[in-house]
Amino acid sequence: MPKNKIKSLLTLLEDDDSQTASQAMAELLSMGKINSVISSIQESNAPKMRMRVHQMQAVLKSRKSRSLFAEKLKNSDTDLFEGLTELHIQWFDQDSSGEIYDSWGKFLSSTSEYETDSLKKIGMMMKDFGYKTPGSEEFYPEYFCIGAVIDEYIGTDFMLCSLAKLACEFHGVKANIVYTPFGFGLCEPNGMMVFPSKDWMTCIVKNHDNFEVWSNSMILRLTASMIFLSAMIMQNFRYAYSAISCLCEPGKGDISKILPYPLGDK
Repeated sequence: MPKNKIKSLLTLLEDDDSQTASQAMAELLSMGKINSVISSIQESNAPKMRMRVHQMQAVLKSRKSRSLFAEKLKNSDTDLFEGLTELHIQWFDQDSSGEIYDSWGKFLSSTSEYETDSLKKIGMMMKDFGYKTPGSEEFYPEYFCIGAVIDEYIGTDFMLCSLAKLACEFHGVKANIVYTPFGFGLCEPNGMMVFPSKDWMTCIVKNHDNFEVWSNSMILRLTASMIFLSAMIMQNFRYAYSAISCLCEPGKGDISKILPYPLGDK
């Protein structure tokens, strides 16, 4: 892009017409390696330009954060709670990670009142707390956001499995999230399983080795996909874009080719 074109676009950031300025911002943001250019004028004496430069910097920061998170989703060892927290904020963008960690800390404190030396006992604890899956026809983004799940005691089976697995790890109990004909469940090495969608039913399954174990990255990608689907159903396209950005490989592909109209080309 010629330097004079960039200069012209930067000049338009001072335009009194907000639509004209927004178009200039969008075109600048579509360019690569624009950080240094806009950083050089971030303390401009022109109030409108300074405000719009700061807006663009916030967009670029958000893009970088999503790009880094997209890389994490490819790593099977990505921390589960950290990842779920980041995905929560993709929907509840007014929440902070600190608030979610506070809720998590309170949850863990409440588990100290229970015997938690086995998966069965942790399943009984989760049932006693009142955690349950939603009705079959209910589909809300809150059911896929870890902070809301902790505080509201309702979430999808894989989210409740994630919460219970984290509790298991905290108390030194080894359990994996697996997918079965009954939905998602937690499984100990000895075949003891618990199913949140079956009111935390526990049973020994002899052929448990046949079930697919879901890694942290698989759970996180599923969570991002379901938040995206929720956003599309509710026509909250800004949040849909945030969620799908976490799933796309950074720097490759065109998100507009993936998204349905009017957010994308499909």
